[in-house]
Amino acid sequence: MKTNITITLAMLLLGAFSANAQKVYHKDQDAIQIAAISQLDELMQEEKVRKKLAKENIHGEYTYKITVREKSKIASMLFLSKSSDASMKGQNYFNYLVAKHKFDFKTPKGNFYTFEYTFKAP
Repeated sequence: MKTNITITLAMLLLGAFSANAQKVYHKDQDAIQIAAISQLDELMQEEKVRKKLAKENIHGEYTYKITVREKSKIASMLFLSKSSDASMKGQNYFNYLVAKHKFDFKTPKGNFYTFEYTFKAP
């Protein structure tokens, strides 16, 4: 009997945690852009990313037009410009970094949202 109560209690607690872990649903361009830029800013502040940039000697600014599709995945990245101290190596790194990134919000099915973002390497 105690085992059944313990299992039931554990399942209820897990359900409560998973209910809170649901992604935020954004359906307009402005909300999606704000959320995506905020998350990319956070990504650029991660210690792992900063160490990789320093190790690879990547500097400068790289501007992209990024398109987000349903399920918050990156549909495309179009390189727009880079600063004079930027390199092709840095451009390739940011392509790779963002291509594997998935945002933690939901978007309407079948829609695409585009925004510009400038990656700033130290």
